[in-house]
Amino acid sequence: MSHLRSQRIGIVTSGVEKLADYFPTVAEPDFVPTEPPFTPDDQLLVDELRQRGHHVSAVVWGAETSQLADRFGRLIVRSPWDYQDSDELRQGFLSWLSQLAATGLVVDNEPDVMLWLMDKQYLLDFDSIGVSIVPTHLVSIGESLDLEPLIERQQGLIVKPAISAAGAGLEFLRDSKAARDFQAEFTARCQRGAQLVQPFLPEIQTKGEWSLVYLGGEYSHGIRKLPAQGQILVHAERGGSLRFSDPPAAVRGLGDQVAAAVPDAFAQQHGRPCRMPLYLRIDVIETAAGCLLSECEGVEPELFFRARRSSTTRFADLIEIEPE
Repeated sequence: MSHLRSQRIGIVTSGVEKLADYFPTVAEPDFVPTEPPFTPDDQLLVDELRQRGHHVSAVVWGAETSQLADRFGRLIVRSPWDYQDSDELRQGFLSWLSQLAATGLVVDNEPDVMLWLMDKQYLLDFDSIGVSIVPTHLVSIGESLDLEPLIERQQGLIVKPAISAAGAGLEFLRDSKAARDFQAEFTARCQRGAQLVQPFLPEIQTKGEWSLVYLGGEYSHGIRKLPAQGQILVHAERGGSLRFSDPPAAVRGLGDQVAAAVPDAFAQQHGRPCRMPLYLRIDVIETAAGCLLSECEGVEPELFFRARRSSTTRFADLIEIEPE
């Protein structure tokens, strides 16, 4: 492999107006954008790349792909956070990723990998090769499922679209009455897109969720996220709190297993392994039954570079190595 210098790099993000939905937060009231539409976290990476002599610009997703191929040598998809705001935007983003794949541009992560990881039924691909996941029932588009019998065996149910992000569309059903009341809406949702049904894990309220960041397949740093009192969503913009800390050995062990398994899990759907993604954020929940994979994010996860400042150095080092 050879090192690349003075690259023209586009950092893919969403429009400026979307940043107000995420920054500032109660947990970090002073962590705000300084060069929008870059997020304040992505800004740390941008500054590192510019210090190395690279030309870095923001790209709002949806830009004409043929023009991007003329302007940049590489695109890094980082924070296109508004694509989940409507069915129309989601479909538009899927189409845009497919168009990027045809340009010949170097794109990280690879469009095929991002398209795979956008649909959370990838969890079943990990399950099929022996990774412990949050138990997941996939309800394909056009099908449906009677929720009430399921909830009678659980402490609650989580229902969410297979394609979503930042908790969009997530429903927490506490009991049988909630399941009955939601059934008609759930059936209607299934006509519009695939849905995931998972047991509610009470540990999310006490132990929270670990996010482990991997760069080039290697562990970089960890973040423990806890929901606000009485809530279940750990996202900071939903009132959750953050603690930057390396995870317990069992959590780290599952994270390492997941990162190493990505090429083989991808192959379950595509018949070939992918190259290791430039970045991943692997979300793990500690439960009485052991550690479980909640999500493996490779499209638009916040990477929390501020949790370990050397992570931007590592990321930039990887960008300066030409893919094989």
